[in-house]
Amino acid sequence: DQDLEGELGIDTVKQAEIMAEIRDRFRLPVDEDFVLADHPTLNHFTAYIVKMQGGAEPTTTVATPEAEPSVSPQDSDEQRVSHQAGTRRWQVEIEACPGIASPLNVSGTVVVSDDGWGIAEAFCQRMEARGLHAVRVGFESRIRDASRHDEGGRTVYRADPEQPEHLAWIADQLKGTTIGGMVHMAPLKLASEEWLEDAYPSSQIALAGHGWFGLLKELGGRMPADDAGFIASVTSMDGRHGNLGDRFNAVQCAASGITKSYAFERPDLRCRALDLHPEFVLDEAEAAKRIEDDVFGLAGEVEIGLDRDGRRWALVAFAEDVVDEAKPLTGKDTWLVSGGGSGVTAASIIGVAGASLNAGAHFELLGRSKLIEATSSWIDWSEDQLKEEKNALRGRLIEASESGKVTMVEWNDAWQKFTRSRDVYLTLDAIEQTGNHAAYHSVDVMDQIALQELGSSLGRPITGIVHGAGLEDSKLVADKGYEVFDRVVRVKVDGWRALLSAVVASGPHLPEFACCFTSVAGRFGNGGQTDYAAANSVLDAEMARLTATKECRAVAIGWTGWRDVGMATRGSIEAVFAAAGIETLAVEDGVSIFVAEALQGGKRRVLGCGSLGQMDTFSSFREAPLKLPAQMAATIADPSRFPFVDKVLSLDEGVHLMTQTTLSTADHPFLLDHAIEGVPYHPGVMALEMFAQSSLLLQPTTCLAGFEEVSFGLPVKLLKGPMTVRVDAVVERTEDDMTWVRCRLISDLANSKGEVFGEREHHEALVRLVEKREDLRPFLHREVEALPSIGTPPVGELIHPASFIYDRYFHGPRFQSHGGVLRGVGDAQQPGIDGLALMRHQLPATDQFAVEQDGEGVLLEALPMLIEAGFQNAGLVAMEVLGYSSLPVGIAWSTMLRVPEAEEVLRLRTLQTDSLEDGTTVHDVLVVGEDDAPVLALKGLRLKAMANVDDGQRFALER
Repeated sequence: DQDLEGELGIDTVKQAEIMAEIRDRFRLPVDEDFVLADHPTLNHFTAYIVKMQGGAEPTTTVATPEAEPSVSPQDSDEQRVSHQAGTRRWQVEIEACPGIASPLNVSGTVVVSDDGWGIAEAFCQRMEARGLHAVRVGFESRIRDASRHDEGGRTVYRADPEQPEHLAWIADQLKGTTIGGMVHMAPLKLASEEWLEDAYPSSQIALAGHGWFGLLKELGGRMPADDAGFIASVTSMDGRHGNLGDRFNAVQCAASGITKSYAFERPDLRCRALDLHPEFVLDEAEAAKRIEDDVFGLAGEVEIGLDRDGRRWALVAFAEDVVDEAKPLTGKDTWLVSGGGSGVTAASIIGVAGASLNAGAHFELLGRSKLIEATSSWIDWSEDQLKEEKNALRGRLIEASESGKVTMVEWNDAWQKFTRSRDVYLTLDAIEQTGNHAAYHSVDVMDQIALQELGSSLGRPITGIVHGAGLEDSKLVADKGYEVFDRVVRVKVDGWRALLSAVVASGPHLPEFACCFTSVAGRFGNGGQTDYAAANSVLDAEMARLTATKECRAVAIGWTGWRDVGMATRGSIEAVFAAAGIETLAVEDGVSIFVAEALQGGKRRVLGCGSLGQMDTFSSFREAPLKLPAQMAATIADPSRFPFVDKVLSLDEGVHLMTQTTLSTADHPFLLDHAIEGVPYHPGVMALEMFAQSSLLLQPTTCLAGFEEVSFGLPVKLLKGPMTVRVDAVVERTEDDMTWVRCRLISDLANSKGEVFGEREHHEALVRLVEKREDLRPFLHREVEALPSIGTPPVGELIHPASFIYDRYFHGPRFQSHGGVLRGVGDAQQPGIDGLALMRHQLPATDQFAVEQDGEGVLLEALPMLIEAGFQNAGLVAMEVLGYSSLPVGIAWSTMLRVPEAEEVLRLRTLQTDSLEDGTTVHDVLVVGEDDAPVLALKGLRLKAMANVDDGQRFALER
């Protein structure tokens, strides 16, 4: 019980080295809140080891966690970084994550918590189809007794997730049962509920968090370490763990935080925190199948979003700074700050005040420490004066003690009350020195009534919240107490609700700015910190949601450990964290990150950290995203343009550009109407549109003239759901007012494990661009001179309607751009057909893109439906004359002369100019408007015969 430094002479540097060695020797989980000053004796060290090992006797034979392997399709596009060069700001975004094919064979019983939508039962039935036994657990708040029921032959246990004895009773009912897996679907009950409708204290958090923690605590030990097993939690926010949407309940995320942390405690299990797109909850059979397929079929990342179109998403962090101009606070601003009296939060608030000099802003600081008035005069004291006062305190304690003695721990505990009070006065003084105002309120952040009274008493609206308060008590799930879990979670979760109630009491519905201090443990999970990760995951998601509503700019900053702040000894924590490969954050760097977030437009999820060592199991850090020229960035920002540019991967301005998009039937419904035997094919005309979009981004001062040397190669087939493709665009030459850009459509070659080993080229073309000028007559004259000489199709009556064509073609209504046959033209040597061509808005179904289903407009550059009408009309000629159905394989030259009027009726003519022995036919195409003026033309359109036409579909036209 002797003080290591004061009585045994072991200085703090040596103590830090000892703790680092202890952490390595005993394989203790990372504890970012470890404070060396709180462990002054060997007894403290021993107790810490026992606590971090879950209460068991210390042992040196703990297995080293080995995470499942990971692969990302972005490896060729995004450079992963180890970020060893120091701490910085990271913006959390989503990234496609296909996973690694790895079948899981499980035996025993699967325990599934009820979801309220029928997904749990559908999943149980799928488990039985695998030869497993399945039971359900129905969590219901405020019920008196746990109970067992038989529902259609299924055993269902009913329990209150907040009553430990109920969870223990379930474990007793399953005594002797080998658990093969557990799936927590109870958070899905919150998919239709709002957090603000929750009771206070929250009962929703018990459903999402406490119940899951309890199942893992009571049943986790029944899952053998020497056999395959799994645990999974399921939420339904936006299919992206809340990084996009604004209509979800963030409390669900508590389950995700627990799962991520438990993955560190049980690396032998496959752990998965799934977030389903909301549409899945309406289809229990499909949802159950998707969950089963993911858990039983794929290894890799723990935290996965499942989108409605089959895509899987993971959250990653980009090295990205805020770039907006700083906007200091004003006299109209009042910020409510929990945990703001001292430490990390106080340092951050002082930084904002210093960046808002003489603003007259108000900071209402909250904390648990009681102010000792005498310490207000200590703010200028030297270390010698403080040491003298500390010794005087020891004398007073000894004098007041019945035994005449006082331990080092008792002395330090008593002294901390004074130092904490002094720290608060130092914070208040530092803020006042900046020309702003500060007040301190000793109040529990979970005391909603007290905070409401505070909000209403201020006499001015609260414009900002900074939630920095929090508790941490690291212990493995098996030995973490229910009351500890509850306390750690509620300080963050209920504390946030209480702070919001203060804002409402002061006037506004929401603050203008909100910031929650969270942790890298919430982002990545960490052994021993299921409660801490649960709470922080909720706040991470809520800040993203609030920002998406556009009613409040909100940011969650997931901090690594700070050094110097809250430490009795400078530098002690670095040695402890170094053993885990974790960089700590210098105070000045942390303050700089926070000030930028607060005053320069920071939002959603952010990390403030450096290297995280073993915490970053799946290499989640990326280099900064590509910085685009202002004109290009503004062009892409227009939501109606460039729907085929999801991301710019590389740019050599004016010379080379590579863009990426993910094709899916959900985002691109036209694919459903361009499918052969149920397999969607990306149309060649849409590949030309992609080429046009990338070329115009590369050369923003131009407009589209047409195409040359078009070659349609390997088809883009969506055999297994969404497919990511890239357009590689390179300027080939420039002559006068014209520029030619060589474009290729490419995709990755990957093996069955998703590992990329090469690329495939699908289509290629030269895109012709012309400089934008007031007088385009010279360009138009050249184009008209180059038009194919096939005559102008006259007005007439249809001899065959559109249905005649689509009885013979596979195209659905979103791709039926042929309006019907007018007549046969030409002769036996050069047969042709006249017909009607439909623009996009004239199609039987006009929602080619998902955003159009929501009323949004999409502008395309290349008039692809008119080109498609030319393809289909030429195909009719080949079908009539040769008896073959054909597909386009190339175009020698094309031009686009004007955009037709919205209600204009367009006519087209195709004339077959050649027929080759290999089954290729060559055609010229002309599309004209109501004034007979040319709109679009193709020369040298090549079609390749693919199959014989059924006799019943053969036809002949008069010429």
